[in-house]
Amino acid sequence: MEARELVDVAIDEDPRAPCLWVPSELWPEFLAAVGRRPNLIGAVIYRNKTVREGPPLTDITTLRS
Repeated sequence: MEARELVDVAIDEDPRAPCLWVPSELWPEFLAAVGRRPNLIGAVIYRNKTVREGPPLTDITTLRS
């Protein structure tokens, strides 16, 4: 699966989570797939979620507040 597809799956599995972290090795691929650049704090808004670069070699992680 591509990075964008993995993020879509994570969003669908936990739709109430306000944000996600994408592993750093998938981050450039995700940004290219969605055609966006991070804002000043390093986040991208995708499907009404805040998506940020996470640590390397991790899973795509959601956070619920």
